[in-house]
Amino acid sequence: MKQLLRFAVVGVLNTVVGYAVIFACMYLAGLSPVASNIAGYACGLVVSYTLNRTFTFRSAAGKKREIIRFLSIFMAAYLANIGVLMLLIDHAGMHKGWAQLVAGAVYTGLFYVFSKYYVFAESHSQAGGR
Repeated sequence: MKQLLRFAVVGVLNTVVGYAVIFACMYLAGLSPVASNIAGYACGLVVSYTLNRTFTFRSAAGKKREIIRFLSIFMAAYLANIGVLMLLIDHAGMHKGWAQLVAGAVYTGLFYVFSKYYVFAESHSQAGGR
């Protein structure tokens, strides 16, 4: 339970930073929803890995393997995010702001499961789930 709480804290921080960049790019800089989304997630990527590795999962495993896995699951979750975003905006006619929030929820759910059971699975099994 503590681990899930730590993930939530990191997630809130990462979400605030990511959405601040997304909405600033979209509404202040006039970028497209997809370009804004890319910028927001790019900014949060380094923060997310660092905080999840050190704070959430407290991993002592090799960084190289974790970074490769982290980038892999990021891409999978992010592609799901972009797919949902484009589907909601282009085909469902959802407002682009609401679509960003729904797509972000999809990303978050996938990212936690993949982080816990794939990226940081070694630290999870060593600590008994903390």
